[in-house]
Amino acid sequence: MDRRGFLNGAMLAAMLWPLGVRQVGAQEPTGRRRLVVGQTVDLSGVMQNIGRDYFTGAKLAFDQANQGGGAGGRLIQFVQMDDGGDPAGAVANAGKLIESVGADVLFGLSSEACVEAVSQCAAFRHSDVEIFAPLSGVDHPGAKGRVVYLRPSSADEMKLVLKRLTFMSLTRLAILHTETPSMIATRDAALGGLAELNIERPRSYVLKDGASNARSLIEAIARDRIQAVVIMSDAFSAGLLLQQLRVQNPALFVCLGSMVDVSTVYQILGQSLSNGVMVSRAVPDPSNTLIPVVANFKRILARYMDEAPSSAGLEGFIAAQTLLAVLRKTDNPRQLASAARNRVGALDLGGWTVNLANNRASGRIEISMLTRDGRLI
Repeated sequence: MDRRGFLNGAMLAAMLWPLGVRQVGAQEPTGRRRLVVGQTVDLSGVMQNIGRDYFTGAKLAFDQANQGGGAGGRLIQFVQMDDGGDPAGAVANAGKLIESVGADVLFGLSSEACVEAVSQCAAFRHSDVEIFAPLSGVDHPGAKGRVVYLRPSSADEMKLVLKRLTFMSLTRLAILHTETPSMIATRDAALGGLAELNIERPRSYVLKDGASNARSLIEAIARDRIQAVVIMSDAFSAGLLLQQLRVQNPALFVCLGSMVDVSTVYQILGQSLSNGVMVSRAVPDPSNTLIPVVANFKRILARYMDEAPSSAGLEGFIAAQTLLAVLRKTDNPRQLASAARNRVGALDLGGWTVNLANNRASGRIEISMLTRDGRLI
């Protein structure tokens, strides 16, 4: 099946629900309750590749569960809506999912600004729906504990990346970020967690959309004698910057943050310029089939999709598997945070362990390096 058809199934459900119509084949046996998992995510904005891959991985996990009877005998109805990375769009979608679709949980929301906007919106505040596994490294206290975070915090990710760079005797470090609310929130959270590290505070540079200020950035990095940069931006802007930066400053170490789509950057840079770029991930290597959860993901992906596995796809798959594990432990899908902490706790997903008793279920960050052929080692 191609990606378009795979996506359209869940998006069609979002359009039909307000009309009281179900998709063909979605009927359930009498008395069987369905669980409605709603997702508002960026499918058309600057983070669309991350959003699409995350959705694909999650849908594969939910479809696999439904073939085996669902979660505790309850089938999963996965309904997705595109917000384009716009907080107002995410709020509108969340309102529809909660009030019209009847979502039991909001799953896999993308971008810090969208998660924050949804957690503050009236539809969410006046409901008992919770948010599960947002693509977020920043805490959202306005949600009042109704969020289950899986991925590490931006602060923890930055600390691990900078520790790796300083271990390589690199001391003049910098963060490059786009000036979106989401990336500014990520930068602030990342820098706020560095007090315990005995290192010089990294410089911070703004990367404009489409790398329109690439020349001035490259000059500033050279003038300030920066040895390594961590990039937190959309993949398109990162790739266009690196096209020039890697040529003019080949000795500079570059690390892409975990929310940068590596495949897009690789396509922009090509083989020679991609070689040696460091990559931060919140999940295992998506090609390492020695890890059972990765092998399962790759096997199911190959059955339905003709595309290579990605980190975002694996992250969506792992997030959905985690949600399913929690749903199997509770009769009330609107008390996920409590069930995750008190009934599940540590969970081995097949060579990758999360601990739902913690605020952040995973604190692991994998750092790899791109090769000329696009592999991660």
